Amino acid sequence: MKVLFLHDKSGAKTAKELLQQLKKKHLAGLLYFPDGEEEGRGAPSEEDFSSVTHVVTVFSDFPGFIPGVFFSLGFSRAGKIPLVCYGAGFRDPRLLKRAIAVKNKADFIAYIEEESRQQSKKDVREEAKFALLDMGIPFSEESLENCIREGKNQAVDLFIKAGFSPNARDKTGVPLLNLAVRAGNRLLVNMLLKAGAGINLQAEDRGSSALIDGALGKHYGIMEDLLAAGADVNLKSKDGQSALVISVGLNDLACAEMLLKAGANADDPDSLGASARRYAVLFNKPAMLALFNAYALQ
Repeated sequence: MKVLFLHDKSGAKTAKELLQQLKKKHLAGLLYFPDGEEEGRGAPSEEDFSSVTHVVTVFSDFPGFIPGVFFSLGFSRAGKIPLVCYGAGFRDPRLLKRAIAVKNKADFIAYIEEESRQQSKKDVREEAKFALLDMGIPFSEESLENCIREGKNQAVDLFIKAGFSPNARDKTGVPLLNLAVRAGNRLLVNMLLKAGAGINLQAEDRGSSALIDGALGKHYGIMEDLLAAGADVNLKSKDGQSALVISVGLNDLACAEMLLKAGANADDPDSLGASARRYAVLFNKPAMLALFNAYALQ
């Protein structure tokens, strides 16, 4: 990020002060008096101008200084660069049609800091995009989905940095988090959670949440992470089955114990009207019933 300060004679001191404030933030900038009379130095080179990202006018001789107005508007519009009007110049209607008004130093610093943050995010996204292309990976949602299925962790991390939504779904309506769970990839699950993936989103194919998919795949470590992150332990799939009901069907004692300790309801019926406890009775699973009696006594 680099700021070009355009000033008139009366605004020179203020422009220099603003430049010093910028340097304290480790940001680049340069001064220019657009009437051809640079005081104490030559005019900036073409290279100096080429890297400018923002233009700030500091015109105290309001409403005069026609060269500065024309230069500001022309430079900003030609380069599609944001134009900021500071001080008395912020009232100039010729500039305000194309510019952002900033009245004081505090507002200016706040604006520049936010612009710097946004620019940093943009730079990270661009770097991630080019890194993916260098790896021969297409820059698309379908490619991201394939990388999750194939366990290409580094590539998935780059996709997230490039700005892809962690809540995207594949063509069948399966959230990325569910894809990572089904692949048994604990690292990717946590990567997506950290990026803001919705933990209780349900896949359109099964109606399953990430936790339910974890129970189906017997991915215990992943389930622990999901529960610790706040997954709804009693959420049901589209056929009304919770993760606990699924664990009973699989006779998965380790999974059932984990879910019960997390507060799973052993007596919540599914769409057929039977609960996890009822299924344990129907299918004669004494070890499972012992777990229910230990953690969810009626």
